Amino acid sequence: MEHPTHSWTTPVRWAWTHKRRVACVISGFVIVVYACIYAVVASGVSPADQFARLPNGDTLAYTTSTGSDGSGAVVLVHGCPADASCWTKLIQGHRASLPSNVVAVDRLGYGNSSSGVHGSLAEQAAALVPFLEPTDGRKPILVGHSYGGPVVLRAAVDHSDRIGGIVLVAGACDAYMQDAQWLRRAVEWISPIVPEPWEVANAELLALTDENRVMEPLLDRVTCPVVIVHGTWDPVCPHDATVAYLQERLVNAQEVRVVSLPRAGHNLHLGYAEVLAEQIRTLTALEH
Repeated sequence: MEHPTHSWTTPVRWAWTHKRRVACVISGFVIVVYACIYAVVASGVSPADQFARLPNGDTLAYTTSTGSDGSGAVVLVHGCPADASCWTKLIQGHRASLPSNVVAVDRLGYGNSSSGVHGSLAEQAAALVPFLEPTDGRKPILVGHSYGGPVVLRAAVDHSDRIGGIVLVAGACDAYMQDAQWLRRAVEWISPIVPEPWEVANAELLALTDENRVMEPLLDRVTCPVVIVHGTWDPVCPHDATVAYLQERLVNAQEVRVVSLPRAGHNLHLGYAEVLAEQIRTLTALEH
């Protein structure tokens, strides 16, 4: 006698799927709200006063701090909405610990760079190519916070042989955590009273799930060292899921190092700048 193919596991599977959908919606809502609050708290005039002309005609603004100790370069990539000014605490407070050349960019769509939505991770990563030339005979270190995390990860997918290592700071890299398309319509409805950086951030974040899923099968191309710096209380990109996702897929990276910060939240570049400086310095030493 054949047994029915369905069993008690069916409602359990449905319940798990339902919980995952609810978690995705809540996560998406938290991301947008958190980003808006951060924009109010941390917004300022971007210090980026230099410009790189990209092949497609866009302009990428950046600021540099140059030393002479021959320790290479680090490129800092912000999340959304933000600009190069978000790295001020790291640069000013720990300049002696950083490589001789420090570059902080305004990502496309923010600060003094070309305006509008540039929601493709590949496009955002391609904008970093002008900064991938060796400095002092060393490959650059790329650091990305939040949305900047998948941007530098995509750069490592496309140009791993030109990068000395990447640091993912509370990186929004998990392709299965954020999905809330209804929020985009809500923000578009109030767009007349929403600052442009928030509109750009909303468009980026709501396309991020698909963008991360496009990148997912390509992560085995990353061969450079990867450092994951993540807070255990991150309300935007949950620690355990994000770390597990990256560890399972970065199978060809020279090294995958996880730095978990107990009870730390999302904006680690503000509260844990000394930790970031230490990890950057460690990667720089590998290039020596």
